[in-house]
Amino acid sequence: MEPQVWAPCNYQPADLSMEHSVWIPGVPVSCKFEPTEMTCVEETSVASSSTGQQLVQHTAADTPSYDDPFGVFQSKALELEHDNDQWGNKMNRYPASIRELGYRYTVPTIVSIGPYHHGRDHLKKAEEAKHVAAYSCIKHSSLSVQEMYDAVVSAAVAGEARRLYDKDTMIGIEDDNFLPMMFYDACFLVQFMFWMASEKGTMQMHPWLDFFLKSNKGDIFHDIMLLENQLPWVVVETLANFTSVNLENFAKGFKLHNSPSHSPIMDDLEAKSCAVHDSTAPYNPPHLLGYVRFYIVGTNKSQMYQPHKEAKVVSFSLSAIELTAMGIKLAPSKTTELADMGFKEGSFSAELFLPPIVLTYSRASYLFNMAAFEMTSKFRPGHGEDSAVCSYIQLLGMLMDREEDVQELRSRGLLPGGGGLNDKETLHFFTSLRVTRGPLYHRSIRDVEMYKQKRWIWVKVRAFWHKYNKPMLGALSIIATLSGVLGAAFRKR
Repeated sequence: MEPQVWAPCNYQPADLSMEHSVWIPGVPVSCKFEPTEMTCVEETSVASSSTGQQLVQHTAADTPSYDDPFGVFQSKALELEHDNDQWGNKMNRYPASIRELGYRYTVPTIVSIGPYHHGRDHLKKAEEAKHVAAYSCIKHSSLSVQEMYDAVVSAAVAGEARRLYDKDTMIGIEDDNFLPMMFYDACFLVQFMFWMASEKGTMQMHPWLDFFLKSNKGDIFHDIMLLENQLPWVVVETLANFTSVNLENFAKGFKLHNSPSHSPIMDDLEAKSCAVHDSTAPYNPPHLLGYVRFYIVGTNKSQMYQPHKEAKVVSFSLSAIELTAMGIKLAPSKTTELADMGFKEGSFSAELFLPPIVLTYSRASYLFNMAAFEMTSKFRPGHGEDSAVCSYIQLLGMLMDREEDVQELRSRGLLPGGGGLNDKETLHFFTSLRVTRGPLYHRSIRDVEMYKQKRWIWVKVRAFWHKYNKPMLGALSIIATLSGVLGAAFRKR
């Protein structure tokens, strides 16, 4: 009797002994597994079927009859309560308020991760790369195919991975398809992180996979940072532990070379931000986007935000040129961490500082998706870093009314050049995103408003001088010229 093929999706991995056959992506390789090694599908299928039956039986037993309306409401309330308890780990969809900005920021270009974009025609080439990634994961670990697959499946089932995705999307996706998807997508992510984080990554990588990753590096970075292109972190971390991937090195590398603020002219700022993260609080991300965002954002050293009783109604329409006219200097932060924003007041001047950003399309996409993640997460009251990206976008958006404001921000070092979006595109990006106003935004606006109230005479003098200094200086120049001419004329007499 012919042995059953183990691998899901009709994929047959190569023999995991040290004598590996030449393997062509997408083409099955004959295996020499013992019959006991080939029972994975049967055992996994039985487990999946058994789990499915238990779920069906549980639902049938606990679902109240429609003759009992209160029981129906109670059942729904309990279901939503359970969903709410898992909210911090959900693979959320984009909020409707920002989805309209465009597919450039929401749709993967090369690889699907998870079920939301799985099966799209333009992403099918990457499915071959996932098979090679699975082969590499198993080859570089000390586990058998059975052990590694079972570990990933166990993590997915224990973490209730199915419930973390949108219910409507999961309708019709059976475990026989969903669990292999978790395995292959996790293998691809882990191999990409290993390739990026380790100097040995390229040397130990399968040649075809190494070429695929090099050729599509920018697109892969874009895709794995999309909110709707994520895997539950427990699945990724389980596989990463078996393959010795240094996740912090990957996060640090992403922060230094692919964060929204990286550019050659800001190397001195990057050096001050190179620590992975200085927060001592434990953080369990829901997915890779949350993990990377945690390190890019950093921490804010200010005290927890509390509304100030002395502050009057705050104006939310202060452009960059208007702030400059008031004598409030716009300056880049001393680091590039996105939470490093605020307001400083001196004896005769004030400064609003924000992290500088070279806004390329890829960095705009990172900002967009990190903001979307924050909007679908639970904020801790007063903790500014929980919504730092939203605050950053809102603050920059507030400073921009027209393209001249963008030019003012560029001249102040907040939007340094070097490629990327032009003035019109930058203005549209920041003013079109309707995101949550976080504590860091409110604190900065409050401090600006209080400065205006305390120094109102000085602010008015500076505003008057900013508005009329050119004509006044011109008039003084004319007066000085006339005085010189008249003085010369009187001397001749």
